[in-house]
Amino acid sequence: MTAAVRFSVFSTGSMTSPLGGFLEGEMGDLTYPVPMFVIEHPRGTVVVDTGLHRDLTADPTRLGALQGTFRVDLAADGSDTAGPLLERAGIDPTDVGHVVLTHLHFDHAGGLADFPNARLVVQAEEWAARGDETLVAAGAYNPDDFELGHDRLELDGDHDLFDDGTVTCLLTDGHTAGHQSVRVRTADGVFVICGDCCYLRRTLLDDHLPPLAVDRERQRLAIRRMAAEQAHGATLVFGHDPFQWADITSRGLRPGI
Repeated sequence: MTAAVRFSVFSTGSMTSPLGGFLEGEMGDLTYPVPMFVIEHPRGTVVVDTGLHRDLTADPTRLGALQGTFRVDLAADGSDTAGPLLERAGIDPTDVGHVVLTHLHFDHAGGLADFPNARLVVQAEEWAARGDETLVAAGAYNPDDFELGHDRLELDGDHDLFDDGTVTCLLTDGHTAGHQSVRVRTADGVFVICGDCCYLRRTLLDDHLPPLAVDRERQRLAIRRMAAEQAHGATLVFGHDPFQWADITSRGLRPGI
């Protein structure tokens, strides 16, 4: 089965924000990709995270309270948002069967509207947290990104999406109440989409956490889980690592990157 699984990665534009938001205490800014992942499986196409909402090409006020923190760089015609990216890759967004969201933050759930027929796969704790008025007011969650009427599969922990070991959701909470990562098993090797439980390779190597999390100890445990996945041979794809992304862009997605 793994021979038939194709795994691809795209960037829905980029953002710039303070490096200290990724690595507590660091100075300066960081410009980084906003990834979207596509898993083509014999039983359907899966998108993991959907990147930025296309309205951000012209309307930064959509970020609400976060407008002064994040600078978004998207093509003016929206060509680097989720749906157009897939269309250019020969994939009809309306044919996508599942969208797995690592969590509901604006840079992961923003493109969900481009997949009207997909089943949304999200941890139940994350879905329950979406209405937290403090988080909505802070701009972390924008209900307009995900309150779209999708059929929904709410998970309570790890879940094998196709019951064959090729696409497995892994509970890695802490960054948010119900953050999840995704293990993808292909003929080339095993990859783990870390999401924001582990922003950067430095987060893992230096055990250097960001300053903000719903539960820092749970996030630390999630990072250790990513380290264990790597120790067992998986290639980690970090949430927003510009240096890893440059390597992927120049030499392709491959084991050990």
